[in-house]
Amino acid sequence: MEDPNKFYRILIKFMDEQYVESFINEGLLFMNNIDFFKDYEDADEALRGDVHEGLAASYKAEELTIKFGEHILEGATGKVDVRYNREGATNIYSMTRISDGNVLDAGEEGLFLSDKFKKFGNRAILIAGSNIVEFERRLQSALSEQTDIYSEFEKGRASKQVSYLNRTKHHGKMDIYNKFDDYAWQYEWRIAFKQSKSKGPYPLKIGNLSDIAQVFETDALINEPIKLVEKTCNKKMFRTNTASLLRRYAVFAKNLSVRHQ
Repeated sequence: MEDPNKFYRILIKFMDEQYVESFINEGLLFMNNIDFFKDYEDADEALRGDVHEGLAASYKAEELTIKFGEHILEGATGKVDVRYNREGATNIYSMTRISDGNVLDAGEEGLFLSDKFKKFGNRAILIAGSNIVEFERRLQSALSEQTDIYSEFEKGRASKQVSYLNRTKHHGKMDIYNKFDDYAWQYEWRIAFKQSKSKGPYPLKIGNLSDIAQVFETDALINEPIKLVEKTCNKKMFRTNTASLLRRYAVFAKNLSVRHQ
């Protein structure tokens, strides 16, 4: 059976309505850098700002040997975070991308997105189904035309789903596509690269998106659950246990045209 966690049918960008026109008509992705988000102060925790953004590693102190000259220090607790200064200049752009696995894991009631998204703005730009493939195609085309950007991540890959780690339990390396699970509610898909000529924000334009994107009010979008509905019975939701849901998903996925990532 195909892995439902590798099928994505929903891509969303939450924003204030003043930025909608430039996103839709120009495909403007305004990309701040890691230092911006690391230093950003939110009234709420785990929203936009993240003091752990851009970490290269995070270790459990009790599993490290700490030496000071000839002395070995015992009894260390907490975390030891490693950060390379050069990562602060990395530009990133974040969107919310939902997999079939996310929906299935939510159970028969469906997946409700967090109310915290309302604090990102009163508009939600939705790109769905095969239009996600087209969005990524336009993104890659725009990136290939830029002569002043480059990527150091995974053989030049510039976008990827973020993996979330437990801060207390994690002991090891991290990269630009890792965050701690306080932010897991964001289901973040991230674009990341560096500039070769300057620092600061990068305004990447990928072209008009009006043919593949829809605009909704944020409240209207997140107040309803996301569900997988059988095509043969549009009003009937999956009412069964997880095992049965997965069996039905195997049939459901074959009947839809999606990109397997």
